[in-house]
Amino acid sequence: MVVIPKPNKNTYNSPKSFCPIVLLNTTGKLIKKVISNRLQFHLSANGFLNSHQFGGIRQQSTTDAGIYLTHHIRAGWLKQCHMSVLAFDITQFFPSLNHQFLSICLKKAGLNANVIHFFNSYHSNRSTSYSWNTFTSLSFNVNVGVSQGSALPHFICFILSPNHKNVQKRMENFNKEIPTDILSFVDDGLLISQEKSYSLSNSFLLCSYNIISKILIDAGLVMEHNKTELFHFMRAQHPPNPSIDLTTVGGSIITPKPIWRYLGFFFD
Repeated sequence: MVVIPKPNKNTYNSPKSFCPIVLLNTTGKLIKKVISNRLQFHLSANGFLNSHQFGGIRQQSTTDAGIYLTHHIRAGWLKQCHMSVLAFDITQFFPSLNHQFLSICLKKAGLNANVIHFFNSYHSNRSTSYSWNTFTSLSFNVNVGVSQGSALPHFICFILSPNHKNVQKRMENFNKEIPTDILSFVDDGLLISQEKSYSLSNSFLLCSYNIISKILIDAGLVMEHNKTELFHFMRAQHPPNPSIDLTTVGGSIITPKPIWRYLGFFFD
């Protein structure tokens, strides 16, 4: 692993200001790409991947996510509804993926036992070392996480696709109607609510945020609350722009910004 600094950071006194990148040989990347394409075809053909998962899936790009959002906003305006979104980020997603949980997801996808054994073998007895400028650490064992930048993006889909379904099931178990849509782009998630009342949409977003936070904890993942963002899409010239209080679920009071940047798009 080569440790490189993330650009445009105010300070570099925190590990989060750096990104470890795994360097692999070219032949290994080519073989991984072939396996990834075949596996993704199998998952798509069997309906395992959620249609609202845009990241790491062929033919569902960042542009598709932007178009989907824009269509959703305008469709809500036709119903005289505003659209509120709550964007969240998963802390250290790639380094935190649990290998045992990945194996369970592979079984749920209906893959052949030999394929599951292949991936279990791939994740066992792994080791790595860190390189920082001219310094290289000793090799140490790694029993969790996957390589960031790997050509196997299906791991991300395995984790997040079941979560989409689990959120809906848990909402039904609470016997509440929570009309909240979920959109995912790798480790960036988006909760979407369309209502005529801001208090109602904020309540739905808060409840959904709490549910998906607990689901991620069950999967060994944690939300990075300080990166959560709120934005309201409204047509009025001087509309209210209410905040949302996430202190009850481990977050803070989130105030919408005048301009929201998401996946490289700027929304106002």
